[in-house]
Amino acid sequence: MTAIERTAYPRFKQILSAKDLADVYTPTPGERLVAHRSTKGRVAEVGFLVLLKTYQRLGRFVPLSEVPSSIIEHIAKPFEPQLHASNLDTYDTSGTRQRHLLLIRALQKLKPYGPDARTCFLKAMVEAGKTKEDLADLINVALDELAKNRFELPPFALLDKAAHHVRAVTMRGLYRRVYEVIPLEARVSLDALFTVQSGQQLSPWELLKQEPASPTLTHMRLLIDHLFAISEQRKLLPTNIFAGIAEGKVKQFATEARALDATEMKDLEPYKRLTLAAAFLLMQAAGALDDLAEMFIKRMLAIHQKGKDALEQYRANHQSRTDALVLTLRDLVVAYRKEGTTDERVAAMESIIGGKESEVLQSCEEHLAHMGNNYQQFLWPFYKNHRAQLFRLLSVMQLLSSSQDKSMEEVVCFLKAHESSKGDWLITATIQNPDTPEEQRLPLVDLSWASDAWWKFMTGHSKRSPCPDKVLRRHFEIAVFSQILWDLKSGDLYVEGSDQYSDYREELISWEEYAQQVGAYGTLVGLPTDGQALVNYLRDWLHARITQTDDAFPSNQYLRFEKGELILRPMEKQADPEGLSALEQFLAERLKPISLLDVLTQTEQWLNWSRFFGPLSGHATKLEDAVARYVALTFCYGCNLGPSQTARSLTGVERRDLSWVNQHHITEERLDEAIRCVTEAYNRFHLPKYWGTGKRASADGTKWEMYEQNLLAEYHIRYGGYGGIGYYHVSDTYIALFSRFIPCGVHEGAYILDMFEKEQASIRPETVHGDTHAQSTTIFGLAHLLGISLMPRIKNWKDLTLFRPDPDVHYTHLDSLFSDAIDWDLIATHLPDMIRVALSIKAGKIAPLNDFTQIRGV
Repeated sequence: MTAIERTAYPRFKQILSAKDLADVYTPTPGERLVAHRSTKGRVAEVGFLVLLKTYQRLGRFVPLSEVPSSIIEHIAKPFEPQLHASNLDTYDTSGTRQRHLLLIRALQKLKPYGPDARTCFLKAMVEAGKTKEDLADLINVALDELAKNRFELPPFALLDKAAHHVRAVTMRGLYRRVYEVIPLEARVSLDALFTVQSGQQLSPWELLKQEPASPTLTHMRLLIDHLFAISEQRKLLPTNIFAGIAEGKVKQFATEARALDATEMKDLEPYKRLTLAAAFLLMQAAGALDDLAEMFIKRMLAIHQKGKDALEQYRANHQSRTDALVLTLRDLVVAYRKEGTTDERVAAMESIIGGKESEVLQSCEEHLAHMGNNYQQFLWPFYKNHRAQLFRLLSVMQLLSSSQDKSMEEVVCFLKAHESSKGDWLITATIQNPDTPEEQRLPLVDLSWASDAWWKFMTGHSKRSPCPDKVLRRHFEIAVFSQILWDLKSGDLYVEGSDQYSDYREELISWEEYAQQVGAYGTLVGLPTDGQALVNYLRDWLHARITQTDDAFPSNQYLRFEKGELILRPMEKQADPEGLSALEQFLAERLKPISLLDVLTQTEQWLNWSRFFGPLSGHATKLEDAVARYVALTFCYGCNLGPSQTARSLTGVERRDLSWVNQHHITEERLDEAIRCVTEAYNRFHLPKYWGTGKRASADGTKWEMYEQNLLAEYHIRYGGYGGIGYYHVSDTYIALFSRFIPCGVHEGAYILDMFEKEQASIRPETVHGDTHAQSTTIFGLAHLLGISLMPRIKNWKDLTLFRPDPDVHYTHLDSLFSDAIDWDLIATHLPDMIRVALSIKAGKIAPLNDFTQIRGV
């Protein structure tokens, strides 16, 4: 049976406080009046009120013998002499109770439970079963439907039995439906995944589960091989295999399949086995594409970094030549300024060069070729080892444009068509009627995407021409792969069939949904939603804020100009309040050490947070002492100990048991639900309200060491060593609201707004504090659209670009700070697109990070 604690089925609290009794079980004056008029005698009147108040709490009528005596005595307290629970022993079997039931049903407009009620909740369960698999969810849907239609609730066991039946019928139907769509060849291929081949140690099923290792060239080759194998399997499955089945249901199939090994999969009946295997295969195919795109980006970035390092090394190796050129230039200037005739000065200059003009000119040309940041010419030695695998990548990963501009798709096709070319040059245009007035150049590929630096290296010319007839093959290849890198990061290109690198436009809310929600959105965030109205509002707001700051500048104690530079004086440290040391000593004496296991055990007893954990299939757990195992598991992974160390530390705990339960009972979504439960409970405490209001939060990252053989781990320059960043949002009431792991090399600010994609019922900050890495122009703009005040502490803030509201507006004291003006027309034109993104984030359709990559602000 499903644990009743995991559902919303109403029941009496085990411990009823005085506040509970007063808030829930105190009859109103109107209810007392009805009871007095409708009953005869104190016993009947109290019985009526107990029936009424317990129904209002439970949604069903229960015998008074099951009602806690504290409730009965609370309701009977106003009666003199006071009645006790024992005075109502005969009420449950009396005809009076039956008459009271009819009266309360009439007063509350209730319908007794019967065939109509069963039909009502079964329809709701069947419909919910298409998207939900957890029995508790099905029961909750039935409860909502019964309450909405004013039916009394049946016993919990009846709802539980119905939920089991509905889910079993629904799942069997889905399994059979998917099975019948799978061709015979695909069935044989899927079943072969669970058999260990001769000479192999692992089954193909276990190999399918393997995660990618670190982003090296060897691991990229292995990942491409892995994706080729998955693609061959994927081609056998029809594209509409899960058509009409909710996405969440397919994800559940895949999650359940991941937790099962080959032997367990073999033991499943064929319909279920092949359905789970097909769902997992599709999920792994999308995941492999994501991993390959991520690995490609990291390998290309590494190639570019090696090119930059090579340029620096080249400059260091040729520093003596640079010094010689500077020395020659100095001597020439000295000779030029020498007193005497022009002929004498020319002769002096001639004596310095002394017939070495060709050598000096050659040295100058070589130096100019490497000035600035032109490291592109050094990339080929680092790229050539990757060339074969990068072209293999293009054959297995379909790149498509996310806009109407399809030029990069055509460039990729052109590149693939010339994979086997060996010559130095590639023809990029055909010339008709050459050397005649009618000469025409027809481009074979669009090169407008190339930067000026790449243009020079590809064509050999600094000046851009509309249609060059040829490009250097080696530079062209590197330039195209580099552009793919930047377009994947910006979202201008997406990977067909992937998840993280999919077409972001498909994840946005529709324009119809936008039209329905935009009015309420404007009211919620306090902003106009018309482009010109918003521009006028923001321009006036910005001008007023700057004017206010400018007027207050002369009296500002902390800000001053010094030699044209703005200086911000640090705030003076406040003195410790009187009695602080005594308070600290008092707390140290009173606060006793408590073990984390005790904390977990006590909070579990209070909150029952383990109710969110259970078998991935949605069935009731068959674990012995499941709660104790969940507590030990939380201690194991929450403290980053791991199963082996935890098993050595706790008696009666086995390493394999911990690992098995973690794989078969825990998901990120369930962890999020348990975290939300604890956060909500914490927010009900009185003490944290003295520390903060919950309207502010702070975000920062902490480096964690981790296993190097994965895509997340990177070398952290500032902290040293490999690992990842745990990025945390902490409320001003001192409770963690949100956390995630991110790579070391990314801009942390790209994740600062991700918590607002998650629903937090009672703690939802309006102001977020961070550091220098928590901000950018894009992040500030999106935060404003989401109604969030971003307040980072920025290092080197004087190097930032500050915008004035209008080019013609000037200020008395702070005018020199503003170096640019805002393009208001751009904002007015694209406001609907930006609000659509903000609404999509609020609806949980996309994460803020996805948006940052599209508008190129990070």
